[in-house]
Amino acid sequence: MSPASNTGSATINASWLVTGASRGLGLCLVRQLSASGARVLALSRSTGPALPGVTHVAYDQSDAASITAAAQAISTPIDYVIHNAAIRGDTGGLASLTADHLAEVMRINVAGPLLLTRALLPHLSPRATLAFISSRAGSFTEGHDPDGDYAYCLSKAALNRAVAKLADDLSCRVLALHPGWLRTDMGGDEAPDDPETAAARILSLLVNPKGPRTGSYCDSYGKPILP
Repeated sequence: MSPASNTGSATINASWLVTGASRGLGLCLVRQLSASGARVLALSRSTGPALPGVTHVAYDQSDAASITAAAQAISTPIDYVIHNAAIRGDTGGLASLTADHLAEVMRINVAGPLLLTRALLPHLSPRATLAFISSRAGSFTEGHDPDGDYAYCLSKAALNRAVAKLADDLSCRVLALHPGWLRTDMGGDEAPDDPETAAARILSLLVNPKGPRTGSYCDSYGKPILP
């Protein structure tokens, strides 16, 4: 599956920003964007591989100063932002949940993307798209599963609501996307979905002029997920 054939020529002249860009889904997105000829700002704590058109920007989503510094490093308009960075946190269920841990996950998974969005507003192109990588785990209706990741599920539910609020407030398109259960460090080896394939679907969805409208919560095929 060729990245260029899936993302199409619409990415060639676009400028992208991807967080959590050094591994997992984020790295897959960056590699495919690079292969398509896009210009990419890859935000992450560690530096990923050197790729054509890709500029690494040091970024720690748990640190407000790092978020501000990353935005200040941008000198060109951004057409697409993919908020991918997140942590899963504790999976021990209610028995091991603590207030401090819940606060940490919410700070990284919810406050971090919101603060970065605010810092990026002066740098966004007029028709920018902001995609927040969410999860079906944040759905009241469809998110039932046996895992004990209370903090992660709560953070994704909050992120979905934040996307809806941003869609009310911003003129650009804002989306919450469930990428699938991916074979990454977070998803584990037993996950059924390949991150490279999911990345291709996400990029195709974002550049599709008939793609999801602002405020949508959907999977990587564009199918709506019930809240």
